[in-house]
Amino acid sequence: MTALVALERVGFTYPGAARAALSDVSLELAAGEVLVVTGETGAGASTLLLVATGFAPRVVGGRLTGGRHIAARRCGVVFARPWTQLTGLCSTVQDEIAFGPASYGLPRQAVLDAAARAMRELRVEHLAGREPSQLSGGELQRVVVAAALALDPEVLALDDPAAELDPEAADALYDVLPAIAASGKAVVVATPDLERAARVATRAVKVEGGRIATSGAPAAVLEGTEPSLLARAAGCPPPWPLDVPALVGRVRR
Repeated sequence: MTALVALERVGFTYPGAARAALSDVSLELAAGEVLVVTGETGAGASTLLLVATGFAPRVVGGRLTGGRHIAARRCGVVFARPWTQLTGLCSTVQDEIAFGPASYGLPRQAVLDAAARAMRELRVEHLAGREPSQLSGGELQRVVVAAALALDPEVLALDDPAAELDPEAADALYDVLPAIAASGKAVVVATPDLERAARVATRAVKVEGGRIATSGAPAAVLEGTEPSLLARAAGCPPPWPLDVPALVGRVRR
């Protein structure tokens, strides 16, 4: 299968930084997969998303080394705080989602079709006439993802997308990711939320110190977490919790 993104021994250093945020990273992204990238804070997971989608160094500056080939004609990135990604120009959700396609000068019907398709994929059709600033965090995050999808990116990158969401909203967001990938896109998610990530991932990568430490099947990469090892040592029955919130929830039960 042809890779939409191919990185070969890539390194990246932010402007003014004393050391590289990424070093010797080789990775490919293909259509139809949900790749989960995890690691400790500062390990380089978010930076990997920016490099893989071309946002670094083009948008954030810095220095890129190694080989990078982006075959995808368009990449979209969604960050953890959805309110920072609103245009501030639209009074309804439908207009917010349609703004991107409209800015490309597409015919009116093509713009409406793109917005309708994205709202359907993210299950936010019922919010079409609502004011974006009046939505809950979960609703708004799905609207922001829909706005990115309306541009029809071949690669969709999500940086800790459930960070500001309650558990129900986080579940709803993660649940739509496999369908997005199945439509022919590559979805890559940087997240510490391993419990939800493990449910939807087709492949996982663990980043340590700016390098890929482990890559492979989600079960192999994600199950060796400290919470899961602690739960096993304590005699908890499987499935073992993968992150601290899930471990705490298991203990409280």
